Amino acid sequence: TFAFDHCFWSMEDNNPKFASSGKSYTMMGTVENKGIIPRLCDTLFERIASNDDDQVCHKVEVSYMEIYNEKVRDLLDPKGKHNLRVREHNILGPYVDDLSTLAVSSFEDIDNLMSEGNKSRTVAATNMNSESSRSHAVFNVILTQTLTDLQSGVSFHTYILHTALSL
Repeated sequence: TFAFDHCFWSMEDNNPKFASSGKSYTMMGTVENKGIIPRLCDTLFERIASNDDDQVCHKVEVSYMEIYNEKVRDLLDPKGKHNLRVREHNILGPYVDDLSTLAVSSFEDIDNLMSEGNKSRTVAATNMNSESSRSHAVFNVILTQTLTDLQSGVSFHTYILHTALSL
């Protein structure tokens, strides 16, 4: 027996019950109904803006990669290497060697980078969508907090957030 709580109608966009559902919609949403990535970034930048401690500063960086046919590609550097190597750090865990990491200061920066990266994604025709992505994309957000002792000038860097979001 197969049962479900709710079904989204996504066959005809002019149908009043139409729902634009799916992983891309869940992750990005629309202008009126934001998805997970815009919500996370909006909250992140709101919290950074609310910081009034002169000893604490924050840095947000992002990377965006595509995995297709077991090859990793940097979507923020489309003319760069097309087969990046996945490596394992003994303390930090897996990482992608030579993956671009860019500093951002707002969700608008992130949205622009994602739009540019999406232009480089691998697409192919499927029975449902003529431009369906055939790849798996991973968008990373890294938040680093730096605490500086103003008397001694010593700084401590702490990774607060490093999240990989699948698209």
